[in-house]
Amino acid sequence: METTNQYRKRWSWDRVTWGTHCLNCLATCSYRVYSRDGKVAFEEQGGTIAEIEAGVPDFNPLGCQKGSAWSLQLDGEDRITKPLRRVGERGSGKWEEITWDEALADIADSIIDAIDEDGPESVVFEESVEGGLMAQSPFLRLASLIGAVTLDAQGLVNDLPIGQHITFGKFSCASTVDDSFHSEVLLLWHANPAYTSIPYFHYITEARYKGAKVISIAPDYNASCVNADMYVPVKPGSDAALALSICQVLLEDGKVDLDFVKAQTDLPLLVRSDNLRFLRERDLVKGGSEEHFYFWDQTKEVVEVPRSTLDLGEIDPALHGPFKVALADGSEVEVFTVLDLIEKRLLDYTPELASAICGVSPETIRELALIIAGNKTKIIEGFNAPKYFHGDLMERSMCLLLALTGNWGKPGTGIQGLALAGLDGYLLFSMKTKQGVEETARLLDGIDASMEQLRQRDPEATDEMLGNQLLTLSTSAGTSAPPVFFNYNHVGYKESWNNSAWQEPTMTKSFSSYMEDALRRGWWGGVARPSAGMAPRVFFAVGTNPMRRARGGKRAILETLWPKLEKIVAVDIRMSSTALYADIVLPAAMQYERVNVQYPITHTLHLAFSDKAVEPKGEAKTEWEIFSALANKISERSVERDIVEFTDGRRLSRRLDTVGDSYTIGGAFQSDESVIDEWIRDSSDAGTLPPGTSVETLRTKGTIRFTGLGVFAPGLSVATDVKDDKVLTAFQWHVDKKLPFPTLTKRAQFYIDHPWFMDADEALPRHKDNPKMGGDYPFVLTSGHSRWTVHAVSMGNSAVLSTHRGQPLVVMGAKDALDLNIGEGTRVKVYNDHGSFIAMVKVAPRVRPNQLIIYNGFEPHMFEGWNGSNEVEPGMVKWLHLVGKYGHLRYLPFGWQPVPSDRAVSVGIMSVPDSQRIEESS
Repeated sequence: METTNQYRKRWSWDRVTWGTHCLNCLATCSYRVYSRDGKVAFEEQGGTIAEIEAGVPDFNPLGCQKGSAWSLQLDGEDRITKPLRRVGERGSGKWEEITWDEALADIADSIIDAIDEDGPESVVFEESVEGGLMAQSPFLRLASLIGAVTLDAQGLVNDLPIGQHITFGKFSCASTVDDSFHSEVLLLWHANPAYTSIPYFHYITEARYKGAKVISIAPDYNASCVNADMYVPVKPGSDAALALSICQVLLEDGKVDLDFVKAQTDLPLLVRSDNLRFLRERDLVKGGSEEHFYFWDQTKEVVEVPRSTLDLGEIDPALHGPFKVALADGSEVEVFTVLDLIEKRLLDYTPELASAICGVSPETIRELALIIAGNKTKIIEGFNAPKYFHGDLMERSMCLLLALTGNWGKPGTGIQGLALAGLDGYLLFSMKTKQGVEETARLLDGIDASMEQLRQRDPEATDEMLGNQLLTLSTSAGTSAPPVFFNYNHVGYKESWNNSAWQEPTMTKSFSSYMEDALRRGWWGGVARPSAGMAPRVFFAVGTNPMRRARGGKRAILETLWPKLEKIVAVDIRMSSTALYADIVLPAAMQYERVNVQYPITHTLHLAFSDKAVEPKGEAKTEWEIFSALANKISERSVERDIVEFTDGRRLSRRLDTVGDSYTIGGAFQSDESVIDEWIRDSSDAGTLPPGTSVETLRTKGTIRFTGLGVFAPGLSVATDVKDDKVLTAFQWHVDKKLPFPTLTKRAQFYIDHPWFMDADEALPRHKDNPKMGGDYPFVLTSGHSRWTVHAVSMGNSAVLSTHRGQPLVVMGAKDALDLNIGEGTRVKVYNDHGSFIAMVKVAPRVRPNQLIIYNGFEPHMFEGWNGSNEVEPGMVKWLHLVGKYGHLRYLPFGWQPVPSDRAVSVGIMSVPDSQRIEESS
């Protein structure tokens, strides 16, 4: 009876609220949070999402083990509950507790000093995708008000499917995950959804029960392979060769959707044989355009490619040349089609030749082509490919496979991209000067008017293209900057990026030469901030963790960046590795101690709400409370110190004494809830949420489906309509409405005739071996998201720790372990010319020879000497991604930019006896 009563007490509660886990997670799972006596007792999946499309399984229950154990972290041992100030050396672990007023005054004075002496661009924030929108919005607002620099989150985390962007001018082929149920073939490529997409994984098994063939393509036999019909083992970094070989078979066997290829892609476009550039209007007409291109029509010879539509009408483009064309100067030139060039390239990727590169047998390659041909095929791609140095080539090759088989813009097709869209109120909020619907209407009218002005200049542009133009204009006045320039000028990456032994062999000059050339040409004008001459002085990490995340490890940060900084501020819920090296650490309230919303994502097309269930622990505050208080303190101290006016980096006059009042718009937005409610109501007014939706609606329902994707660029880029009774299928506007793509050619573009791409022999997709990043060593180190945590945030969760060995693990193949006499549980040193780390070995037969795996999320302070696995990652970036102002290859926030790579780094491995345990691994 006593045991029964104990269980009854455990499963009792006095309050129930809705919650979600606002992390860098692509799920928006609604949980019921049960509290008792002012503490969270437990939580469980809500499972209340209604069926969307008849015959398609609903999203329920949505959740994973990390989410279900999340509330344990409210009282975790690594929790920060009071403001702390460093009293010893950075990283010494010596702290003093201080009051909030002391902390804010200290930070405010550092900001004022930096602005007064060097300018506001010496104040730098890392953009974050952690903590939900109410963690991100507050510091972005302050940065905007003082003219600081915010480092683009995409350039920091590198979840950028850059090959998709090169092809489509975007990476938002982001259907809802239930669209996979319509697929006939699912390719799990650079993805391990059994680890990374636990809430959505049921759609893969349900599609399989329905008859879909599931194929896993990966170097190692991962957990998702167990649920596949076919496993295709591929050498790390050789995926482009495999994809191109499948394309070669499809073309050779005549199993290509020719009508789709003609209408949707640049494959029929004409290319000059003399210079291998697209045939342009300027070639045919004196003073003609650089951005008008040509087909060879079967009956009318040379015809201009329509720019405002993909509807060919009566045009029947030839897919093969050669042809003769008269130029403006009276001479003739021979032209071919892009498809001619592709077919020539694919001669290097017959199954027999490709097999030697990728390790997949010719028979398997032909079987894959047969399976894909004529079937609705979707590539479920994770964010692994972008982290390869040549991940762009892999993705371009994968997209070519989809193009040849007509596989996008239809239910059950495409390549899973990313789109953060729907909550237009969030984007409108930064433009508001007062509260309420009248202001919302004024802003929406202003956006319409701006779009119409842009349309007058470019009548052929679609709304999507105009949205991009509007975003470009706002970017020139915003805070966001690609981190590549910060890392090059201020964080010490210049040496690594110029190491020719670690770079791509086809580079014809040093990385610095390419960098200087790109800047000289103005390709990154206005966003290469802070400049080389502007040393950073104040650095904010709000929910970010560069010590763990940064490719290159802590060495570059500690040796190069940290000495320049006079104040390092970490705002976090726990003592992360970055917080350990900070000057001031501010305690943030966790989910369930605050109201919040997860970022809107088309994966579920639902907005998930997290309510306040309990009071924040200790003295923790929400980010809105922290940064509004800091804004007030800046105003207060600026008046006291008589440092009120300043000029920002764009030569605009600003004031510090009004920052506090501007932050809350004259006191209209004092609380987190007031901000969220405004976002939601404005989104409802903008038509992306049901009429009348408010915070109270979400407080009752927990989650709500978007009714539209909005008027801003991220939503328009999905190129589809939201329907109440249908799953969301991306790119339907391109296929059904024949709207062009936002690329240079206005089509899915596989030929990039930029001189840099041509010099690198990457005008077309191809395979290139991974550079020897880190040196010439026999093993390659791969990674992926772990089963146990979303990045590092749950790695210290007591329940999750009990499900694995509780320390960093390197997974090694059985044969390699036997050959090197390395046993299960052996301490090993993984090393290269860049650095090293020590960890325990887990021997597994599922790992291929000469491959090592270490999963993402282990904090550096969990390793000996605090040297994490990123110490062996040089963080090389591909020089071609410095290209700008070539059609769609130009910077937009969260979009096109150079990003660091970390996959298939070259390493060695050796056992380390316990007697050699060291404080600092070398």
